Amino acid sequence: MQGNGKELGQAGRAEQPRNGVRLAIATILTVLALLLVLRAWANWHDTHRTQQVNSDYTAFMAGVSQAEGIADPLERCLHYPNIPGTHWHDDSTRAYCRLRNQHSLSQAEIAALLAQGKANEVDKAFQGYLDAQLHGSPQPGVLDIAFYAAGFDHADANARKIIDQWKQQAPSSAFALTASGMQYLEAAQAARGEGWSSDLTDSQVAGMKAQLVLARKDLDQAVSLLPAITPAYGEMIYAAALSGDDAYMYQAAEAGLRVDPANFKIRVQMMNLAQPKWGGMFGGVREQRHEASALVARNPLLRMVASMPAFYSATCDCGYTPFESLKKVLAAADDNVSYSDLNDLAYVANDKDPHLAIELYSQSLRFNPTDADVLQWRAELMRKLGDANGAVQSILRMAQRFSDNNGIALALGTIYAETGHTKEAEDTYKAILLREPDTERAMALLGDLYNHAGHQPEKAKALADTLISHYPDNADGYIVRACYLMDHDLPGRYETIHYFIDHFGDRSEFRAQVAEMRTYLVKHPEKIGQE
Repeated sequence: MQGNGKELGQAGRAEQPRNGVRLAIATILTVLALLLVLRAWANWHDTHRTQQVNSDYTAFMAGVSQAEGIADPLERCLHYPNIPGTHWHDDSTRAYCRLRNQHSLSQAEIAALLAQGKANEVDKAFQGYLDAQLHGSPQPGVLDIAFYAAGFDHADANARKIIDQWKQQAPSSAFALTASGMQYLEAAQAARGEGWSSDLTDSQVAGMKAQLVLARKDLDQAVSLLPAITPAYGEMIYAAALSGDDAYMYQAAEAGLRVDPANFKIRVQMMNLAQPKWGGMFGGVREQRHEASALVARNPLLRMVASMPAFYSATCDCGYTPFESLKKVLAAADDNVSYSDLNDLAYVANDKDPHLAIELYSQSLRFNPTDADVLQWRAELMRKLGDANGAVQSILRMAQRFSDNNGIALALGTIYAETGHTKEAEDTYKAILLREPDTERAMALLGDLYNHAGHQPEKAKALADTLISHYPDNADGYIVRACYLMDHDLPGRYETIHYFIDHFGDRSEFRAQVAEMRTYLVKHPEKIGQE
């Protein structure tokens, strides 16, 4: 029995490690099973989320297509769907739709009235916009948008000619002076160019300052004649920023807010300049967001001002990872955003989440449907995602509605060409040239089409000759000429290549063309006396 007891003790001791091994194996198996379950759940969740995102995108684009079929511009805007997952406020959306579709005198209508010596009629119309903005209308921004709708924010010769005619007929018109100051300010910005102040040349600075003197003179006179003319104050704030005159900036802001504390344009300018990179003016972005939010009940458009700090965060060059960047974009787009800010958010999302970029571009087009660039950018993304027909139809709808808009027609021709509809692209470009025979971009794109997909080099040659004759300082004609000469190894190719590289080779937008020409020179070495 003793021997058996000893054996039992040894067996018990032997059993203990075996039980420990079994327990360890069971624990490991349990952990592995749990990991497999978690992985399966994560895969299911990711698949479900992808399906939901795709479903939301499909539903959104169906709603976009339906809304874009509505003839009435305001109703079209109001019936547009919001971006999936966002929390836009209906009152702000309605106010922005009404603002973007507010009827006012066009530049052509103003020019026609001035041609009849009826500057008083122009002033009467603008006085009506001012009265409605300050007293009689629930729609804020009526006067502010009228100046933009008339194209006075463009530094072109035609706008300047019309404004000067208005000033000559009505030298004491605060509206004419505001339009003039606005146009001079745009000319100052054009003379300055882009980039930081430290990078500007002396000629850029001198050109800017000359235009700023003219702008401030007219704007100061405008507000002295009519202190209630709020658009002038927004321009004065920006003029002060360009010239670095902080005292003038604060004076303009205070005077403008005395007239209308909830003015959208003034508040946008103040928020922009409140950014740290511009010195944190007006108490900084937090203070401006607080002030704008407190006035939303008075002007629902100010929600777009309150959302601007999130926009700044999403579009800054802050070294975000792609995941972080998309989170910032989604946060910025969660509440009401202006169409121009939507475009910038879409640019950030473009290569990270093309579906989101398409949604953002679509929302921008809700408020600015004739932006040909945005129409083309959206269509190109749709094409890359495999929706070539949807890409074409998205621009075709707008081209049919705005049949005299050459910018949209050019975008339509481009998407036709990119999707292999060569005949339709050719017909579209030719229709533009039938309306306006000297449309430089239409000739260039048609020439490119003839060089490549159209296989009609003789027509490309004729267009190149016309382009170079009419626009000798533009690159397009030389590009069309170089292409057909290189494609067929024709005489004159080396001369054209060298001319193009010498005159346009240092411009970044022609980097691809220069690289192609240099490659040709390597593969087809020029022999002395060959041409």
